[in-house]
Amino acid sequence: MARRDSTKAAKLTGAGSTRRGPRRTIWLIAAGLVAGIAGGAFAVRMLAPQAPTPEPSRPEQPEQPEQPDEILVREEPVEISTRMRPGEWTEASLQEHLENYRQQIRDMGAKESQIVTNVERTEEGAARVVVSWDRSRA
Repeated sequence: MARRDSTKAAKLTGAGSTRRGPRRTIWLIAAGLVAGIAGGAFAVRMLAPQAPTPEPSRPEQPEQPEQPDEILVREEPVEISTRMRPGEWTEASLQEHLENYRQQIRDMGAKESQIVTNVERTEEGAARVVVSWDRSRA
């Protein structure tokens, strides 16, 4: 079996090389462990349900009435609107949007006479659609 030259052995071990060696290996192992622990902690926080925090004890107070189901102010108008860029809509899809918005407002309790529809088309081909519930109308 052939023996290595002392000069070849010095070149192969890389006495001055910083790429390999026990320090580099230990550093890589430590970095991997830290990354693994951090990833595991993140996974546990994301997957495990959070325990509810108990409310601080308060002196007995009379029970307050529940909030009403409707939180909208009666006098305020309701509006659903969108803007569509040129090429994003056709006349058929525009009519579908309008009917969908009207139905949403009907579901909120509006009468047909209270629903106001406004469609603005630009010269470039864009459209702005506004369907609102005018509560002042009968």
